[in-house]
Amino acid sequence: MKIGQLNQLLNPANSYKAGNNKPFMPTIQNNADSYSGDKSKLAAKFLDDKLAEALGIEKKPEKEKPLFDFESIVKNVLDFVKGAVNKAKANGKDDNELRNMLGEARKGVKLGIDEATDALKESSVFNNEIEEGIEKSREGIFSGLDEFEKSLFEPQPDKMSVTSAQYASLSNQADYSFTTAEGDEVVISFSDAYSQNKGASYNKEGNNEGVAYAEENKQEVSFSISVNGDLNEDEQKAINEMMKDIRNVSDSFFSGEYDDAFEKAKELNIDNDQIANFTMDLRQTKTTAAISQYQQSNPLKDLEKALQPLDKQLESINESGKAFRIESQLPDILEWMNQGQSRLNEFLDYAQGFFNQLNQQEDSAQ
Repeated sequence: MKIGQLNQLLNPANSYKAGNNKPFMPTIQNNADSYSGDKSKLAAKFLDDKLAEALGIEKKPEKEKPLFDFESIVKNVLDFVKGAVNKAKANGKDDNELRNMLGEARKGVKLGIDEATDALKESSVFNNEIEEGIEKSREGIFSGLDEFEKSLFEPQPDKMSVTSAQYASLSNQADYSFTTAEGDEVVISFSDAYSQNKGASYNKEGNNEGVAYAEENKQEVSFSISVNGDLNEDEQKAINEMMKDIRNVSDSFFSGEYDDAFEKAKELNIDNDQIANFTMDLRQTKTTAAISQYQQSNPLKDLEKALQPLDKQLESINESGKAFRIESQLPDILEWMNQGQSRLNEFLDYAQGFFNQLNQQEDSAQ
């Protein structure tokens, strides 16, 4: 194909216009005296016109620019070539035809730059700055064409990322305070704090795949009994009797049955001559958070697939993540949240045993 046919190949719409059966070709004057102004601006204008002539780009009047604007030249040429090739691809042209268009574009660029360089060298305006601008234009255009061709025929591999992170914490706290008729004080305190972090990620790029998983658990448990005074046998017995009812209230509360716990608390029998005052403070704090992120990219999908509904894309990604058992590695984080109740019961049993032991010691002492 001859270079003179490049405009018709890249932009066939310009081949025929009303009242004009010839392809549009801008008028170029090789006489440098017909230009005026800064030398760099003059050379850039001349090079731009030569490239327009070689490629068949229809030029429109533009505002004057003060310097050799090689970036504008590069942009104009690349925009024109990319637009023509992408349009041809959308119209069903095969890869060979697209490669042929790019090859003709490169020939046209070379022709335009060579003609402009030769003409400028024969004029009085050519200097090192202009020569550098021409070379930058040449490099920018050919580099841009190479990148464009690579994006057309060498698609990037599919990328997919699935990330999931979960956090949960549970804090159980119980305080029981007894004041006897004689003024003795007994305080039983229990606290159980637990937190868990889990995270998993799956990444795929082309044929490379990777899975990462991490987990961190923290737990703090404390229990204390303080006695201020000298408990007699009747006071110890009265406290032990109340511990049974207290345990029922605690069981309901820390199992999440708050209404039932409230009703049981109202039914507590503190009508005892040995107990002057009793308070119970039960607290439970739960915190949960979960983050999931899905990312998938394939910049060169067919148009129909690229416009696929978002829910379909996420479904596909989720299924890929399941293949690596990510979901099974992140079980329900609430399963363990009430484990502290069994520990509390153990401590309440210990508290009862503590007072029973006091009774036995007093009995043996007598």
